[in-house]
Amino acid sequence: MVGRSTVLNTGLRAVLFHHFFFDGESSDDARERLKRQCDWLCRNFNLVTLGEVQRGLATDALPPNALLVTIDDAKIEILSVLDIFQSFSVPIGIFACAGWSARESFGPVSPDIALATLVTNIQWYQGAPLELNIEGQIFGIGGDRDQRTRAIDSILTCADWSKLAIPPELDWKRQGRGARVCCSIDELADIASERIAIGGHSVTHIKLATASSTRLHYEVGATQKILTDSIGHCGAFAYPYGMQGTHDDATHRAIREAGFELAFLTHSGLISAGTDRFRLPRISMPDRAMSQAEFRVRAAGVGIAYRKLKSLFSVG
Repeated sequence: MVGRSTVLNTGLRAVLFHHFFFDGESSDDARERLKRQCDWLCRNFNLVTLGEVQRGLATDALPPNALLVTIDDAKIEILSVLDIFQSFSVPIGIFACAGWSARESFGPVSPDIALATLVTNIQWYQGAPLELNIEGQIFGIGGDRDQRTRAIDSILTCADWSKLAIPPELDWKRQGRGARVCCSIDELADIASERIAIGGHSVTHIKLATASSTRLHYEVGATQKILTDSIGHCGAFAYPYGMQGTHDDATHRAIREAGFELAFLTHSGLISAGTDRFRLPRISMPDRAMSQAEFRVRAAGVGIAYRKLKSLFSVG
């Protein structure tokens, strides 16, 4: 068995989940798999909260053999497995896209949540082509990605977006309709605690390094404001996609200036006191059912050693 004494015992691991339920298996089987995973984590690591990671990195006091469980996107299925994490006393950090969660809201909402819903509706619109008139300029929504991007930038810089004539298909008032995908802002607020921390994951889940300066600062700043206003302190961020080419010095600076204290990527690695707090690695779990043996190998960090060896032998 891979355990405390065999693989990469020093440093902090952050593991990343997106989903817990997969096609071709029952929900009972999926829940039992997660229970086995939590049991093994509890017996082999010092499990830490996101808050403990933030404080530990700030004070150079990370516990040995520590592991943080993170979950990106705040999918609605999280609510179906919270009881398992709680029964094993496994703390988690959930990184939510503010726009995705805003779209799940019902009833009166703040102007910030309304705008986040509208921007998200435009970014991910997949219906028939529409025309959007923004202060006399016509944008086609539904085909040309560049026009979609420029339309959002124009909305973010116009005098008063709330007075725009928005096609019904994009209207933020359509929030909460259709099949549930993510937790709503209110649901995240209800579950938030020291042991269920909520972090930011942008508004619309775009590649931040390719965004305009206007869009970048909106994606980061609005995420911070919406989550802070709704949930409380929000000190951690996870880059959408989190791979090379999706973040750069400008994104790191914007995240820091928005008030976030640390940010996570998706490449494998161990976190130490000397790790750049805005380039923290995570060990990604695959979006498919996996055996307990595979989970142990991945969580233990075998992929970290492989990545380092691959890098070493690819030089030159």
